[in-house]
Amino acid sequence: MSRFVFNYRKAMREPKKIQRITENYSLPFSIELIPMINYFIFVAISFGFFIGVRRIFPHAFENTFVIVIFGIPLGLTILITKIKPEGKNIYLYFWGLLKYLIMIKLSKKRYCNDKVMAFSNDQEIKFKSLVKVVRKNGESENTDENPVKQHDLDESRRSMGVLSSKE
Repeated sequence: MSRFVFNYRKAMREPKKIQRITENYSLPFSIELIPMINYFIFVAISFGFFIGVRRIFPHAFENTFVIVIFGIPLGLTILITKIKPEGKNIYLYFWGLLKYLIMIKLSKKRYCNDKVMAFSNDQEIKFKSLVKVVRKNGESENTDENPVKQHDLDESRRSMGVLSSKE
């Protein structure tokens, strides 16, 4: 009996698509959800920007309605779907960057071995005095170790290091 291994990664990463709009109406093709949301967000931003410019300069951009509604948002949507910093979705990348800046950089946390260390701004570093560690009676920590260290030799009689528990 042979074993089959299936890779579902491609199927699970398939983007969400919309085709059916209402009960009675569906599109002849499907539209990806995220680019559609991006498009409508960019339409709102560009429309608001150009309305603001038109209030200040009434005769600016008079015949550019098609560009404002279709051209700029469509171009920005295509650009956003193509850009993948560090192989991530651009929104997830900016979300991670924002979390890093707020939680680590602005709070001035310092990490050592994945543990948060207390931040101190001391200008002077003080060291404790050294303490000599001595074993009693020359005892070894492990019972299978010989207290006498032996050097390991390779085939060409070169010393490779010290072995603590070689027989």
